[in-house]
Amino acid sequence: MPALVTLTAAVPRIVAALLVRREPFGDAFSYIETIVVNRADLVAGNFSLNNLYGFWLPLYQFFCSIISVVINQPVYVARFVSVVAGTGVCVLVYLCSRILTSSQRWALIAALAIAFNPFHLQYSAAAMTDVPHAVMVMACLYFVLTERWTLAACAGAAASLIRLDSWLLVALVPTIQLVRRRKLPILSTLILASAPAFWLFICWKATGNPLASFHAHHDYVLARVAAHPEVGQITFARTWDDAGRFIYAANVAVLAGCFAAVWLVFREWRQWREWIKGLAQGEAPKSANLLICLLFFFGYVGFTSTAYLSKEQSDIWHRYGLLPFALGLPVLAYSAQQIFSSRWVLAQAALVIVLVAGVVQFKIQADDLARFIRTPDQSQAIASYLKQEHLSDPSIKIFCDQIEVRVSSGIPRKQFYDSWTAPKDREGFLGYLRTNGITFLVIPYESEQSTARQLFPNLRKDPVPAFEDVMPANDSTLDSLYRVRVEKLPPPG
Repeated sequence: MPALVTLTAAVPRIVAALLVRREPFGDAFSYIETIVVNRADLVAGNFSLNNLYGFWLPLYQFFCSIISVVINQPVYVARFVSVVAGTGVCVLVYLCSRILTSSQRWALIAALAIAFNPFHLQYSAAAMTDVPHAVMVMACLYFVLTERWTLAACAGAAASLIRLDSWLLVALVPTIQLVRRRKLPILSTLILASAPAFWLFICWKATGNPLASFHAHHDYVLARVAAHPEVGQITFARTWDDAGRFIYAANVAVLAGCFAAVWLVFREWRQWREWIKGLAQGEAPKSANLLICLLFFFGYVGFTSTAYLSKEQSDIWHRYGLLPFALGLPVLAYSAQQIFSSRWVLAQAALVIVLVAGVVQFKIQADDLARFIRTPDQSQAIASYLKQEHLSDPSIKIFCDQIEVRVSSGIPRKQFYDSWTAPKDREGFLGYLRTNGITFLVIPYESEQSTARQLFPNLRKDPVPAFEDVMPANDSTLDSLYRVRVEKLPPPG
C-alpha cells in the first residue's frame, strides 16, 4: 500500500514540475538565486560557512546546491526536491493514519486526500521550502509515534534548519519522550538543539551578530508596515481575511476533525485516576498517539498565530496552512472513524457537513490552480523580452529588484543592479543609472524594498522623460519595464 500511495502521489507532481512554468510564490526565485550562487562557489571551491547565511534558514538551498553541482539545472533540481518531499508527505500521512486508526481503509483515504489536493500538488512542484519542511516534520511525527527517538530528533533538526517554526520541536519532542519513556532524553535534546545553535553560529560568523537574521526579518516587517500601514494593525476584517487564507490550505474538515479529536481525548482523560495509574505502570492511554498528533498540529498552528498576533509575522499566506493540513489529516481520519462507528447521530451529521465543505474547498483550489496556469504572467513576459535583448547585446545592464525576472531571464547576475546600492533620491538615482550604463529599468509592484518603485510610483500618470515605455503596468499588481534614455538622464555631477 505505501508503494501504491507513492506512485499515486508522485506521478501528478512530476508532471506538474515539468509542465508548469510558473512558481506560486515569489520567494521561490530567491531560493533559486541562492542555489545558483552556492553552486558556483562549490564548483569554484570558494564555498564557506558564510555562504549559508541569509534571510532564510539554509538547508533546502544548500541541499539543492549540492545536487546542482552534478545536475546543472537549479530550477528543476529545486522543484524535484519538492516533488520527492511532497510524495514523502503523502506516504507519511498514510503511515501515521494507519497507526492512529489501525485501518488500512481510513489511512488510504487520508493519503489520497493529500495526494490529490490541488494546493498541495501545486506547492509539491514548486521551488519552495514549505513541502520539504513538511516532510521532515511528518517524519519526526512518525518516528515519535513509533518511538524511534534518535531518528525523530534528526528529522526535527533538519526541519529546524529549513523553517524557523520547527524550533518548537526542540522542546516538544524531548517532552513527549520524557513522559513516554520516563527517562531524561539527553541525546535527542542535543541533536535537536544543535540545529538552532548551528544557525546562530553561522549568523555570528558571517556578521558578528548571532541574532542577525532575526534583525533582518524585523527590518523587513518594519519596511512592509511602512509601505502598507494596514498590515501593522490587527483589525477584525484583516484578521478574518488572514484566517480565511490559512483555512484555505489547512481545510475546514481537517480543522473540525482536530477539534473533534480534542473532545475525544477529553472524554477518555476524564478518568484521570486510571490514566495516571496506567502511566505509572508504563502503560500509555489509548489516546496517547492521538494526543501526540494533536500536540504537533496545535503546536504549529499556535506558533503561526502567536507570530501573527505579536506582529512578528505581518501576513498569513495561504501556504502556511500546508503543514497543518498534513499533520491534521491523520487526526481527521481517527475522528471520522470514531464518529462513524458510534451512535452519535448529530455528530455524524455534523461530520458529513464538514467533509462536504472540505470537498468544496478542493474544488475551489482546483479552479484557482487552473486559473493560475492560464493567467499570463507579466514578470515572465519581461524576463523573456530581456532575454532576447541580451542575445542581441550581451553587455546590457539592468536595474531590477524583481528576483523572478532576474532568475527567469537567464542573464548573469553581475549584469543586474538593485536597490541595495542605489541612491534614495530622484536626482541621485538618475545619475546612478547614467554612471553604471544601465539600459533597462524593471519596477516591481511591491514597493517596500524597491527604490525605483518608491521614487516613481506611477509612471503611467507621471511619466519621466528618461524612461521609455516597453511593458508598462496596466494596474498596481503588475511589474513594469522601461528603456533608459541616456540622452535624457542628467549629466554627470
